[in-house]
Amino acid sequence: MRFANHVHTWARIAAGMALLLLLAGPVEEAQAQWVPKWLNVGDFQSQYHSGGFSNEGVNIWWYPAIRPGVIYNRWKAYWVSARNVTDETGRQWPVRTSYGGPRVVSVGQVFDVEHILSSRYEQPSVIVDGAETFLEPVVVDAVDSGQAADRMITSTVNSSIGITMHRRAMQWSHPDHEDYHLVEYTFTNTGNVDGDDEIEIENNTLEDVYFTFLDRPNGAASPSGSWDNSAGGNNWGQFTMNDAVGDGLSDYGVDFRAQFAWSGNIKETNGLEWNTLGTPMWRNHQWNALADDTLGRLGSAAFSGIVTIHADAEAHEPGAESPDDPAQPRTMTYLNSDFGAITSTTDHTDEVNMALGRAFIECGSTPLPNGGVATVDGGDCSVPRTWPTHARLVMGQDENSPRDSQPDFANQTSDPSRGGGAGGWGFMNAYGPYDLQPGREVKIVVAEGVTGLSEEAQWQIGRAYKLSGWDDAMIHEFDANGNGVIDPDEALTKNEWVMTARDSLFQMFQRAIDNYRGGLNAPHPPPPPTSFEVTSGTDKIDLTWSGPSPSGGWEVWRAQKHYSGVMTVLQVGPDGLGVPDEARQYELVASLPGNASSYEDTDVVRGGSYFYFLQAVGSDGSKSNRYYAQTYNPAFLRRPPGTALSDIRIVPNPYHLGADPAVRLDVQDRMAFYGLPGQARIDIYSELGELIRTIEHTDGSGDEFWDMTTSSRQLVVSGIYIAVITNNDTGEQTIQKLIVIR
Repeated sequence: MRFANHVHTWARIAAGMALLLLLAGPVEEAQAQWVPKWLNVGDFQSQYHSGGFSNEGVNIWWYPAIRPGVIYNRWKAYWVSARNVTDETGRQWPVRTSYGGPRVVSVGQVFDVEHILSSRYEQPSVIVDGAETFLEPVVVDAVDSGQAADRMITSTVNSSIGITMHRRAMQWSHPDHEDYHLVEYTFTNTGNVDGDDEIEIENNTLEDVYFTFLDRPNGAASPSGSWDNSAGGNNWGQFTMNDAVGDGLSDYGVDFRAQFAWSGNIKETNGLEWNTLGTPMWRNHQWNALADDTLGRLGSAAFSGIVTIHADAEAHEPGAESPDDPAQPRTMTYLNSDFGAITSTTDHTDEVNMALGRAFIECGSTPLPNGGVATVDGGDCSVPRTWPTHARLVMGQDENSPRDSQPDFANQTSDPSRGGGAGGWGFMNAYGPYDLQPGREVKIVVAEGVTGLSEEAQWQIGRAYKLSGWDDAMIHEFDANGNGVIDPDEALTKNEWVMTARDSLFQMFQRAIDNYRGGLNAPHPPPPPTSFEVTSGTDKIDLTWSGPSPSGGWEVWRAQKHYSGVMTVLQVGPDGLGVPDEARQYELVASLPGNASSYEDTDVVRGGSYFYFLQAVGSDGSKSNRYYAQTYNPAFLRRPPGTALSDIRIVPNPYHLGADPAVRLDVQDRMAFYGLPGQARIDIYSELGELIRTIEHTDGSGDEFWDMTTSSRQLVVSGIYIAVITNNDTGEQTIQKLIVIR
């Protein structure tokens, strides 16, 4: 039937009804000053901003990694400081510091000049049902098949002090090298104090220059909210442990200098029955994590950190070499992330604040509950590599503790925040002092990454720990090296297993060091496909691709319900325990020859939703990284188009958020329209009669879905909604009522 008059009548009736649309979440303030670019074709994924730092206010730290609710770092700051500085106006400064972050926008202090993402391969086109699929858009600016790294971000940043930073952040996608980034910095005294090409200060030597980097780690990728009342603090790093290794610091039997972090135990501060080391996922939680991810998997059985690979002993002419100085970074310390004088009021025109910041750069922090600056608070500035480290303070050590001691971090019970509030503690590395004559430069190279227990180990050990009733003494056997035998070091408690991630991090650091010193010679797996397309059909799902033919063939992997592959609770069993939904795990569904370019997936069922990734396999067994050809939107079997508007059904209706998953759709938080014409339009109205969403259905099937958001991606709340469905071929319309119960 024709419906135009009915729409007008309904709109008049509805005009007096209350609006039941809730705008969910604050609208983020636009932050367009610094442009982020992603390195995201490896297991460690991170963004680099055009200003050389990552400001907390940008608030886009949710990484596009496969793991839900993961966030590695809340902010990263970059400072360059010198003494006895003459600026472009002739003014004399006893101390001048150009601040990049962490909580100030830093406009007028640092200036982005160049910011380019280059790739060894073309960016693959990944399409699901005609639409590009991604978590964060990545646009490759240049393709260079000869570059050593698989992906590289090249940035040039000037500073108001007259030093220009040139940064190369490099990523590899080989399985042995995908968990770190190599970052090479070159700092040159150019005399350019702004963003144009003109040199404002000529023939000016800068004295006692320090290059300083501040980091606010978030417990090595800790998903927030895995226990009650900790979402905010845990998410911001309140319970992060920070440790260091290097000349004059902890002796862990390694020959490098590094700072690293992990998510500590907060049992005593939060009144929990179980030990939270490794972040066991036990309760319903929030902050972008998955609902029903409560089976016990260890959400953050990993360590993150930064290792110094090279720091010039002195400034030199461009193109010259300087030996590595093992005394760099000179200052290695921790910091209270909420110490406002250091993190929130940084300004290159404030002499008092710059003097305090310089003291922090040169002397480090004091172990006060709220943090402080060593010289200001009566500390010793002669040994700026702060001892004890933050993690050892938590363990009760003091300045007299032996540096080769091994605290029992597996049984840590003290509060990692040390009374410092929800911000927690981070760390700082400062390199210097250098004297930079005009045109001279200093090179510093670091590697940053995250690694730890495998996903299988996190699941098996964490699940067994939960089923044991949080028995911290229980031994869990796991064949970590895959040799089919449980070796003595593969029978450990849950906490001991988590702490083995530190050894994994140290091994990662060494691989990064070897890669750099070997001339950036990390191996490359086979090239990824140049395109990958997944198309939903009525009786199958079609996968097609193009690209170089790999010698070892292609592998197609598939999971259901969510792109992460993380198992969640399917239902609660009669014993009160969650039953795992094993369909969510990725499984190898096809191994195909190198000349294959398509696959028909017929082992699928109607109502299911499917996610895929495609890998090229080399003759040596190495594989292209999954993130090149990973889908983030579901494919599913579609019904044939309906023959009449009366065929249309909306399922589930009413939609009830608290309903048993068995009676809800495979992909949660959406309603299905079944029996649609092949070409149709769905207009969804609130009870007030306001159009809140239009869905164009053009794929020729009988299926379409609504994720219960408005056209501006805001969630709707409980209420009655009206769907006006138009057959685009005939102009016929029908009305259906929808009920949402949240």
